Amino acid sequence: MVFEPIDPSKSKTYLDIKASDIHHIEIFPPIGIARVGDAKEEYYYAPEVPGLDDHPFGNFRDEKGGIKRQAVRFRVYAYDNTGKILGEINKSNGYTLSWTVHVANKKAAFYIFRGTHAEHAFDRGLETRRKLIIDPGPKTISGGTEPVPLKGSFEGSMGKAEVVQLGELRTDKEGRLVFLGGDGSSHTVRLPLPKAAEAEIISEFDSVDWYDNMCDGYVKVEVTSAQSSNIRIESSEATVISAPPKFAWGIESPTSLYDILDNIYNKSDTSNPNFYKDIWPVISGTYKLSWVNEKAFQGHGTGAYGNFLNRETELSDPSAEYASLREYIFDRLRQPNFKNENQALPKFMPRLSGDNGDAIEPGGDTKVEGEPIQRFAALTELQYSRFKKWKDGNFEKGDPLDKTKKAIEDYDKTVQPMMLTRAILEQAVGNPLFPGIEMFWIAKVEQTYITDISNRQHLHPPFRVNHKKVLPGFLTRGLSIPWQSDFSQCNTHWWPSVRPDDVVRPTDTKEGPVPRVKWTRGLRDTPDDTLSSFFPGASDMVQYWNQLGFVAKDSSSNLPAWYEIERTLPEPPN
Repeated sequence: MVFEPIDPSKSKTYLDIKASDIHHIEIFPPIGIARVGDAKEEYYYAPEVPGLDDHPFGNFRDEKGGIKRQAVRFRVYAYDNTGKILGEINKSNGYTLSWTVHVANKKAAFYIFRGTHAEHAFDRGLETRRKLIIDPGPKTISGGTEPVPLKGSFEGSMGKAEVVQLGELRTDKEGRLVFLGGDGSSHTVRLPLPKAAEAEIISEFDSVDWYDNMCDGYVKVEVTSAQSSNIRIESSEATVISAPPKFAWGIESPTSLYDILDNIYNKSDTSNPNFYKDIWPVISGTYKLSWVNEKAFQGHGTGAYGNFLNRETELSDPSAEYASLREYIFDRLRQPNFKNENQALPKFMPRLSGDNGDAIEPGGDTKVEGEPIQRFAALTELQYSRFKKWKDGNFEKGDPLDKTKKAIEDYDKTVQPMMLTRAILEQAVGNPLFPGIEMFWIAKVEQTYITDISNRQHLHPPFRVNHKKVLPGFLTRGLSIPWQSDFSQCNTHWWPSVRPDDVVRPTDTKEGPVPRVKWTRGLRDTPDDTLSSFFPGASDMVQYWNQLGFVAKDSSSNLPAWYEIERTLPEPPN
């Protein structure tokens, strides 16, 4: 029996759209993010509507304990010659979609990691680099065909190529593209090893002769219509990224990948912010983070002074009566772009590390490489300017997100592309990027994207990666190799919205104060000595990542609460 994932779009109907009315088509989401997993068959669709705190697809694991992969689904929307959106086109309304995808993994061929603020050295010859690149080449698929595996090879320095599968292409019943990433495993070609021996990670971010199966690249589609054999329309390119699992569901970073692109495309936006769209997600998100990070719990958890969940009414009121409360919050925000060196302190928010290394703890050594302020994260310029307007009372209240809408078809066709975009990118980390989870610091570089939108006014949003410059494998090549190294070592205040630092077990909530425990309990710790070539925590992460727990919202709790579930790794002795 062929596995079918839970599909919120099942049984939905679509408008009749005449082929003669179509001027051009576009793929959404513009950037799709798949997530790896070791379940053989089962997977779930990535979020297609924003704001879903509850995971809508059952368990995170299959019956054998394997982690389900997150598949990203791409849709095609038609526009007329005025730029007006006509709606989604697919098999139901008479269209055939033929997809082309080209992804690659180029991590091992990139610079040794030093971060965005350091100089880079790169001296490998072309032939050597080719041996370090996993590239299946362009692959095509259309509705009704068998899955297409994405296989390449990695040779490293040992002279023998290893076959590596980066994922596979499928289609759903409507002919939409379904992209699935790899199984998440990482390996080294430095063999032979003694039987049953486990390979050891040998570098903080760049283990020589190691490879993983993360990837990125472009997505294209060609559309034909049963109405006319002469109708053949091509789209501009979308982007797909394969990333690690999101182990914390319904919890977002203060600055998401959506915020990064919003800042690049709308930096000159002078309109007043919308409280429920632009402000409240950041403020309420600090409480969510308290369930995956001990420091966030101290400042924003239940009973903490920085827990603003019960202040929603006051914070959404632009009147002068609550100006002091708004000012108090705004004054704790760190200015973007390292403008204020005096804010290199953990009392300013967000309390996350920055793009140049680990945050400086209270009483810690401030003599670090680069400027101390670069060790701390901040909101984007656009986020900060919106908070300033909010502080001054210049904002619209708006409406809370309608969480009764579970499928993208529940929204009007005019906003479906925006909702698809927000849904996927709000789940990804935008800051800090040292190196990152889904993308590295290239995500913040304006030249990564097509920013000339003079002939793309119809697109909402207009976000598109410039694949004439950004080749397959470029968006992930600056990330850790293997990915588990970063997941092990960035374990305090980096990306708790994806990789939890501290968690709550349901069994610990029975009585008294609720203790936090380490998400990675049972795995070895890596020494803080960065000059060491001994990384036992990272080596354990390579072996045991697929046994760690997920953090999900408890629907039975009176207060919003997120607990660790589905951990299969045995608890360590007390």
